[in-house]
Amino acid sequence: MKGLRLTLGSGVGLLAVLLATVPAPASPTADVRTPDQRRAAGEPVTLRYAFDAGLADPIWDADRTLRLHPVGVMGGALTAKARAGTVAVGYPSVCQVQEADCPRVVLESDPAAWLNPGQADVSWGAQVLLESQNTSDGENVVQKGFSTQGTQYKLQVDHLGGLPSCVVAGLVFGVNRIYVAQWRRTVADGAWHRLDCVRRSTGLALFVDGELRASTAIPAQLSIVNGDPLRLGGKGIGPWNDQFHGILDDVYVTVG
Repeated sequence: MKGLRLTLGSGVGLLAVLLATVPAPASPTADVRTPDQRRAAGEPVTLRYAFDAGLADPIWDADRTLRLHPVGVMGGALTAKARAGTVAVGYPSVCQVQEADCPRVVLESDPAAWLNPGQADVSWGAQVLLESQNTSDGENVVQKGFSTQGTQYKLQVDHLGGLPSCVVAGLVFGVNRIYVAQWRRTVADGAWHRLDCVRRSTGLALFVDGELRASTAIPAQLSIVNGDPLRLGGKGIGPWNDQFHGILDDVYVTVG
């Protein structure tokens, strides 16, 4: 994916702030410094979850930096899915009963303040497979924080049409603002798609399978800092949790 060029088209306001490439998740390293130390040195920190060791709790990223824990209610559970000799993560299908009785499950991290980018660059993404019959009003793939209650960065597949989008929310001069870059075409077609979100200074962009598909301008002052964990597959385990109903693989976040 490295080296793919952005085509900004009419999005002149984004200029070069998106830096002209889709981010490539870093390979595992032997760096023994903590993420806080690397961030303090001005270096980016990357998490990458391939799930190939299985879904036993805890699930570690490639560098064993941050654990994920499955958390579920109402019988909600993750399923290991074979994918070309590797393992991906399956989530519950769309539920046909009352929302409060639906199976719900997310992967949730330990606390990780260094995943707060503030005003710094941040990119995040995943490979996603979603069937057309498993769409719902909102399905969260990767998120940290909440858009209406503070600050956030998020990747979602939204609405019954299965439309992918990137979201950032944060404080701008003391006021909470929400910005969305959404592609108006479905990815709920039963095929694998790579979805990448990139926040660079005054730009937010969504890439689908390496192609720029949506972008929006955001204020450079927008700051994303919250005390929430990283979550995969939903915003929590309460009812109306924007449960993801497909399969995830190769999830990553790069801060800095």
